[in-house]
Amino acid sequence: MPSVLARLRVTRRRVVVLLVVFGLLVLATLAGVLGVARSGSAQPRIEEFQLSVPGGPGQPGPVSLDAALYLPARTPAPAVLVAHGFGGSKASVDADARDLADRGFVALTWSARGFGRSTGQIALDSPDYEVADASRLIDYLATRPEVRLDGPGDPRVGVTGGSYGGALALLSLRGTAVDVGSRLH
Repeated sequence: MPSVLARLRVTRRRVVVLLVVFGLLVLATLAGVLGVARSGSAQPRIEEFQLSVPGGPGQPGPVSLDAALYLPARTPAPAVLVAHGFGGSKASVDADARDLADRGFVALTWSARGFGRSTGQIALDSPDYEVADASRLIDYLATRPEVRLDGPGDPRVGVTGGSYGGALALLSLRGTAVDVGSRLH
């Protein structure tokens, strides 16, 4: 038969464990509520659009890029092109674009040619096609009053992406075959 002291130790341990579990539940609930309040109070305005660009390999006519612009609460603001990975689309980088807009950036996503609802054929980050498309997206950003300009027609823009989109970002920065690199900050 366990002694009274042994029972008290077991009870005390249970109380401590219960208090720790309760505290963790309270913290998790508060974190969830604060996270919902943060994201719910700063939902970016999103504008969907189609951008016509010159055709590509085997595509004599124009190609239509399916794009979305995520606008932060305060503008003008610097912009970020958010490129998706191979097999993805603008939808696969939606969370990244929302996060950037929540942090005060204008974010522009698009489905590269041949992906998502964009027309045309995939040209594997070709400087003549996908990198040129990034240049045209930057030109588009230069026309938007919500985007901070460093000079007339010179928007403050960065590029991010993973995998296929990361290669596009690097090629854009290098300005291979298209003078994009000098326009990116």
